[in-house]
Amino acid sequence: MASEKTLTTERPNAVIADQGLIYCRMPGGEVVACDASDMELMKKIRRGWQVLSDYGQFGSSAYYMDHPYEPLFQAGGAHELSVAQITQLGYHLHPPLVPTCDRHVGQDKDHLTHAGRPGGSSPKAAGCWRGARAVHFPQLAGVDLGEPPDDCEYCGRDDFPSVAALKQHQDVMHTDRRQQERLGEAIVNGLHQTGVLGSSSSSAQDIAAAVAATLQALGYGLPHRPDPGPGPEPGDELPEKPDEDEPNGEPEPEPEGEPASASRRGRRVPVQTTISA
Repeated sequence: MASEKTLTTERPNAVIADQGLIYCRMPGGEVVACDASDMELMKKIRRGWQVLSDYGQFGSSAYYMDHPYEPLFQAGGAHELSVAQITQLGYHLHPPLVPTCDRHVGQDKDHLTHAGRPGGSSPKAAGCWRGARAVHFPQLAGVDLGEPPDDCEYCGRDDFPSVAALKQHQDVMHTDRRQQERLGEAIVNGLHQTGVLGSSSSSAQDIAAAVAATLQALGYGLPHRPDPGPGPEPGDELPEKPDEDEPNGEPEPEPEGEPASASRRGRRVPVQTTISA
């Protein structure tokens, strides 16, 4: 198991590499990774960005999509993040561990990923995480961060940095169940107001029966019936069927004679004549 002792910024790791990305501070105070090319950095400097060149560069490995600030922490730059950004990321509740290998992911062909795992039972099993400790943020000292949010009541997830993040998760990932709960609460309140349920101390069976009856009256739970299809709109006239007895306005063309066959072409037809006495 990893040591609970925090990693201070007084003894940073020595990872400095030229790999294409560098940390910058936006005018609003947020620290983000940026393209380290001179042209892109000059554009950002003109817009008021600050380049944090003291912490070197790192590569665009997919690993850093889930660990965006690990290179910053490896170089001892945890104090560069603002309190607002730390709490937004949830690092005040779950500070990330920092590997002790002094190397970036993808820095070399033989280090495309960190070896081992945190809490490995042997030095070989721990690998890059041997003696890894959680990041310490000195800027959080004396700051009242409030109570951590509850776990998600639907899936049990417990790593939300704030109540707003928990609510957003439930609204997106569990929207159907939340809508069902809100509909049930609205029905129960309506039944109390209309007197169908006598008092707030009604039994659970009575409330369930009343809610089921209301849902059935609204059409919920009934077997699905196929849609017969849209009928004609009022005022629309169906096309009239033509009368079969009514003659067509155009005369039918007369049949052409059958052409004579080749054997009959040029043959004389004998004409029988009668000579009277």
